[in-house]
Amino acid sequence: MWNLQNLQLMLCTALSCVSSAAGLIRVFGYEGSDVTVSCPYDPGYERYQKYLCKNSCGYSDFLIKSSQENKTKYSAYDDKRARVVAVTITDLHFGDAGGYWCGVTRAGKDIYTEVKLEVKADRCCDKVNKIQSIEEGSVTISCPYDSQFVDKLKFLCRGNRPSTCLQQALITSSNTQNGRFRLSDDRKSTIFTVTISSLTLEDSGSYLCGVQRNSGFDDFSAVELEVKEKGEQNASGEKKLEDLPPSITAEGERDQATHTRSRESGFSKPPCCNRNVYEHQSSTVKTIITTRPPASEEQAEVHYHQSTTMKTTPPLVSEELTEAPVSSAAGSIRVFGYEGGDVNVSCPYDRGFEGHQKYLCNNDCRYGDVLITTSQRGRSGKYSIHDDKTTRVFTVIVSDLRLGDAGKYWCGVTRIGRDINTERNLEVKPDRCCNNVNKIQSIEEGSVTISCPYDSQSVNKLKFLCRGNRPSTCLQQAVITSSNTQNGRFRLSDDRKSTIFTVTISSLTLEDSGSYLCGVQRNSGFDDFSAVELEVKEWCCVESKNMSGIVGRAVTFQCPYPHHHRNNMMLLCKGDQRSNCTYMTYQGRFTLHNDNETFFSVVITKLEAEDSGTYWCRSDSEWSVGNYTQFHLTVEEAEQRGVSEEFIIEAAYWLFAALPVLLLILIIILVKVCKTKRRQLKAAVDMNTIKLEAVDAQDVTSEEDLYENPDDPPVRSQRRACKEQRSVHICEDYEDEAQYGNISTTEDIYCNEFFSKTQR
Repeated sequence: MWNLQNLQLMLCTALSCVSSAAGLIRVFGYEGSDVTVSCPYDPGYERYQKYLCKNSCGYSDFLIKSSQENKTKYSAYDDKRARVVAVTITDLHFGDAGGYWCGVTRAGKDIYTEVKLEVKADRCCDKVNKIQSIEEGSVTISCPYDSQFVDKLKFLCRGNRPSTCLQQALITSSNTQNGRFRLSDDRKSTIFTVTISSLTLEDSGSYLCGVQRNSGFDDFSAVELEVKEKGEQNASGEKKLEDLPPSITAEGERDQATHTRSRESGFSKPPCCNRNVYEHQSSTVKTIITTRPPASEEQAEVHYHQSTTMKTTPPLVSEELTEAPVSSAAGSIRVFGYEGGDVNVSCPYDRGFEGHQKYLCNNDCRYGDVLITTSQRGRSGKYSIHDDKTTRVFTVIVSDLRLGDAGKYWCGVTRIGRDINTERNLEVKPDRCCNNVNKIQSIEEGSVTISCPYDSQSVNKLKFLCRGNRPSTCLQQAVITSSNTQNGRFRLSDDRKSTIFTVTISSLTLEDSGSYLCGVQRNSGFDDFSAVELEVKEWCCVESKNMSGIVGRAVTFQCPYPHHHRNNMMLLCKGDQRSNCTYMTYQGRFTLHNDNETFFSVVITKLEAEDSGTYWCRSDSEWSVGNYTQFHLTVEEAEQRGVSEEFIIEAAYWLFAALPVLLLILIIILVKVCKTKRRQLKAAVDMNTIKLEAVDAQDVTSEEDLYENPDDPPVRSQRRACKEQRSVHICEDYEDEAQYGNISTTEDIYCNEFFSKTQR
């Protein structure tokens, strides 16, 4: 079913997604080994899905996503703290070389970073320098190098595999003495030499001279060392019987006579056995005498030559062991690996066993304990094996290590009788570091110094710094080492007295934020690491203001500053970048005022068009986040200036400021109007009251006249006329002042009273 994410991926492909990186990431690996592709991403994308794809990143080109479980060949780990997604590609082949893309999903176009992988054969070299020496003597191996690698790390390892040479180095230029090995570097002749003293027969074999490069494949040259045994040698290089112990020689002569008599009588059974065991494992003696009868005569047939030397034919696969394996080495060899990574178990063997079967086993090395054999070509589960007969070293790669893989293993070489076994002890650690993290901060475009303490025993060891949090790949991906103390923006200094090395990073960018590991290389075992978390802060993250002004007028900058800067010198400068700005504080039209302990002001009078630009005000002699403010000033001509946002804001400010005053004035006017109306109303009421009193007085007078002569016709006529006149008068008053309706009621009272009197 199609989902939104798949639709986005198809759209991304159709729109030709663009890489966000300024350049590509180059990754280098050897055939048959693993490689880790580390892809950093920007802050804010920690929760987004990441992936690795190839070709045009179509739907079928996706190799693995961070949301998927690890696959057989690809595994992904997203370190959100370091903001780095790491994709490990195992079992590299030449066909894996080419272009890849690290992707971060998002709405619209995904963010892409281009990756180019180069793969080389894990062997070296076409030309081999062959040298010889004798047992218990010494030999000097000369390793020429190019003049451009004078300051690089030099090292010597055993074997013929460049992929593991540095990790398994016998000696390096950072530690010029290691037991029987001593390294000297002649920089004038561009040759470093390694002297091996107290040689043994086991020192015979292939060696690689290596020069480390900060990027790309390291440079190698090959050496084949042959250590000859002391004593007389015959032309074929085989040891004569007279060099064997007398008891074994005598027994051999008696067995040879017995064998001769047996052959004469028609029997071909070899001399046998049930004698004391003699196992001689030098590179020239090929005689094996066992105490156990062989499974068949063909397997145990011994050919005796007239030169009185003895050989054995290559045996078939040995039977299941009935006893614990016995190591042919003086002590076990320790092997170290990180969880999730791979480890190479190298097993050298003596001459004469090139055609014998080899294997790796654990526990008691019984049939069910054998993990892989050379007859199983290629890979068996998590194990793969390769037998280099030229160097006489077979190597077993254990991939996808787990903590449970730690323990004892045995390198085995099959032969008649008891096999030859060499003990290996594997130690596995988690591929992360560390419980304690040193957190440091700095600012964009500034510099920072990372301090890395180390043990006094590691004074002469190689120091390095890498990005990320994976010890397994730290040295290979180191940004700088003590063998090359300057690398672009990185500089390393080693104070051996205080046992601290420091790395200074200049011209910091926001992308420099993240996790780092300080490392000290050890010739054996796990390297020592300490963790650092670096945070690079953005410059313009405090405050930035846009301002405008008019030619001929003034403008004021208000610059806040922290309280502890109150006694500092306050400054203002002009320029697109703070690094090249010109100080303007005390230049004519620019005046600084320290208003209070929280901000200072800079007034620019009589503005000119040339005053437009970027200004920086700060309160400290050193640039640091929190002590500066950025202003963008635009100066315009008065006639060209329209209704700007600043003008609208200013007008609105004055309007809101004047609104309370206007409301107060309106209230005062309303109060005065109300008071005037009230006085007028009171005057009208008083006037009506006076009229009523006058009417009452007149009525009283009329009543008195009626009582004097109530039956007099003129009086009645006059009273009737008075009543009519009074009615008309009252009605007129009612029409003029309707609100005083009580007047009619009073008049009715008087009329009724007059009527009652006339009825009497």
